Amino acid sequence: MLKDKKKSFFLIIILVSMAISPAFALGEGNRNLFLIGVMSISPIIILRFFEFDKLDFLLLLFLTTIAIFPSLSHPETMRWSTVFYSIMFGLTFIAYKQLLRQKHFSILNYFKILKLLIYAYFIVLLIQQFCVLTGLPIFNLSNYDVTQPWKLNSLASEPSHSARIVALLMYCYITIKEKLLNRSYDLKKDSRRDKWVWIAFIYTMLTMGSGTAFLFLAIIFLKFVRFKNIILLFIIGIIVVSLASNFESTAFNRTQNIIIATLTLDETNIIKADHSASIRIVPFLILIKMVGLSSANYWFGHGVDYVSTFLSDYMTGVQVGITGGGLLQLWLEYGFISFCLFMLFTLKTVFIKGKFSTILFWFLLVFVYGVNSQILWLCLILFFTNHFFFRKELL
Repeated sequence: MLKDKKKSFFLIIILVSMAISPAFALGEGNRNLFLIGVMSISPIIILRFFEFDKLDFLLLLFLTTIAIFPSLSHPETMRWSTVFYSIMFGLTFIAYKQLLRQKHFSILNYFKILKLLIYAYFIVLLIQQFCVLTGLPIFNLSNYDVTQPWKLNSLASEPSHSARIVALLMYCYITIKEKLLNRSYDLKKDSRRDKWVWIAFIYTMLTMGSGTAFLFLAIIFLKFVRFKNIILLFIIGIIVVSLASNFESTAFNRTQNIIIATLTLDETNIIKADHSASIRIVPFLILIKMVGLSSANYWFGHGVDYVSTFLSDYMTGVQVGITGGGLLQLWLEYGFISFCLFMLFTLKTVFIKGKFSTILFWFLLVFVYGVNSQILWLCLILFFTNHFFFRKELL
């Protein structure tokens, strides 16, 4: 029988391994080998506790469909390594839930982990910036472009991933703080008490060199949009824009350009505005024109990696075999039934009544991502944990 400390240890290991991608552990295709190693123990945890709820059965049903549908309808496309990778993520989610239900991990433990992860991203970024400044070998470096020396990945595999993860951690930190305070977070009053967390968060988002960071920074502050905070938020917005302008922030300009281009829904304009960001946006616009229910392929999928066979034909400047399109890719490759099951599972996991900003995070970190994404599953784990503690009485 696992001791209480071991239960908490495995839970924390799963949480941390989902939240970081250390450079030494990145394998082919930026696969997080550290995370894969942690995920490999999830079946043992599941067999140990063997406790399931309706959400688990929904997820298990989805995992069953992505194994069965392509193997029956398009066996020539079946790639078990891809499917097993998805299954590993799903089983790790279930294992994490089972550990959380053992009640040996408190809301205060969770709150401290969120804070430490935000600090960790900040500290690693500071070390990397010091290395760039002094010419030393850059610590924990991955996906680096020497032409953009200040665009740094911190603890994720690349800067845009760090932007998403740090924003998600901060949102959950604020959400749990509201639960601890038993009231809404007062930006003016509570930020003084959390000043070091806010300093770490804002510094990381503004200086990592990622355009994505500015988008998610705005989303975090949208949470505080109330009449009494309008002036304060307006001042913060002016300061951020001024800093970005004064330092000629390429990342800020890229964010501005891609948002304007995306609003046109013109794929060519989006690619011209920011080719890197367009790889996340344009496939979604391409696939949304292709999904339907007119044939068996749309119900049961065109087969594993189907999108990679044609997507590069519709986009310029990308390598052959590129894939994308978020959960629409899931629809095309595994069918409408699998798509619906996963949509239902993720929405039930993420949504908290009265917390409508969770839907925005769901769209940006779940719907527009593929199933085999570390960020997607981190989002699901964190929001499930939020949901878990919101249903519990504080001890």
